[in-house]
Amino acid sequence: MQQPSPRFQPHVPMVSAPACHDELTGLTTRKVGAQQLEMQIAAAAEGDRVAVLHIDVDQLKEVNHSLGLELGDIYLQRIARRIRHCLVDGEIVSRLGSDEILVVVPGIRHPEEVSAIVERLLDRAGQPIELAGQTVLASCCIGASLFPDHGRTVNELMRHANLARCQAQRLGRRRYQLFTPELLDDDFDYCALRSAFQGALDRGELELLYRPMLCARSGQVVAVSALPRWRSARFGGLEPERWMAAAADNGQLADICLWVLENACQHASSWFEVGVGLRVVVHVSIAGLLDGGFLERVDLALGRSGLPPELLEIEVTEGGLMQDIHGAVTLFEQLKAKGVRLSVDGFGSGYTVLGHLSRLPVGTLKLSELFIHECLDNPRHQAIIRAVIGMAHALDIEVVANGISTRQQADFLRQQGCDLLQGSLWARMEYLHTR
Repeated sequence: MQQPSPRFQPHVPMVSAPACHDELTGLTTRKVGAQQLEMQIAAAAEGDRVAVLHIDVDQLKEVNHSLGLELGDIYLQRIARRIRHCLVDGEIVSRLGSDEILVVVPGIRHPEEVSAIVERLLDRAGQPIELAGQTVLASCCIGASLFPDHGRTVNELMRHANLARCQAQRLGRRRYQLFTPELLDDDFDYCALRSAFQGALDRGELELLYRPMLCARSGQVVAVSALPRWRSARFGGLEPERWMAAAADNGQLADICLWVLENACQHASSWFEVGVGLRVVVHVSIAGLLDGGFLERVDLALGRSGLPPELLEIEVTEGGLMQDIHGAVTLFEQLKAKGVRLSVDGFGSGYTVLGHLSRLPVGTLKLSELFIHECLDNPRHQAIIRAVIGMAHALDIEVVANGISTRQQADFLRQQGCDLLQGSLWARMEYLHTR
């Protein structure tokens, strides 16, 4: 990897007493990092900026849960070492606590320089890590603020970098966000949203929407994806990506998962009783799948509803599977033994589940929307679509094309042999149900 070009940096004495270092990672502590940031602010030359990066190491909790705290420590140590090795003299890296790291970069002449630094950090930290014979897809999210553009004090700069980091996390893994003043309003809203969501389930404010999947040959609806939505008196109707982080912070994910499973199964059972055998697809995060209680939640939902197990499908993203492929294989086999169908969402999104596909008992692959959006104009995506469909059919796996927005896309994917079609082209079936 090409070394970053040196920038002019004022000489600032570094605090390096051994007691000022974090015992696990060897990085300086939060207190020392704040002191060094204050010194860099004071020493900044006219026209110079100081970048403050708040880094959150993704998946540490999942690694701790799946592989144990000792390997979790090793995972964090390796990420910290990679970040430190990306920096040049004069740049500061400190551990803020748990899975959060502070980086201070002085001598920034133009704001555009920050993007190059962040991309280098994301790329280096995102290389896979081998732990106890398992490959863990490492990644992190980064929020950034600039002195003096986004604040003139240590407290302002660190708070604004943290707000940007929170926004990056809401967008997904391996994301970067530069602070904007609008995030101050979002911070207030998020705190209020998290508080309001605390009792949403008990107040009956959750409902389910169902997105249809059509048979590519007949055009008939043969399955539906269940999507929870929160109807808040204050915030209105919100899709899960707006409130799922609040549910996780509140420790409510297991309760939400059970609520979705029970209601989706109950609805599908009521349709089945009147002769409509629609398969219902419930999306589950890898953390929810492997938290130790998922099989019991499935049994409870099927038992209470009376739904035949083959009409329930559990869906996990390809990226999620690769966080703990061995644990996922074991659980998938147990679910398949119950008769439950299994699917992989976002297939081909850049992860490496392909090498494990022969031993994953999945019945459905859902093509990444990345390929669907450009399927009419990009010959490479067309080739990938044809190859995935051919491979899947050879393994007796059905293929879903998700994200279809035009008739032309639907026609092309039907011609390529896709089994099911889903997307905004078709109206969303709404079945509103409150608890």
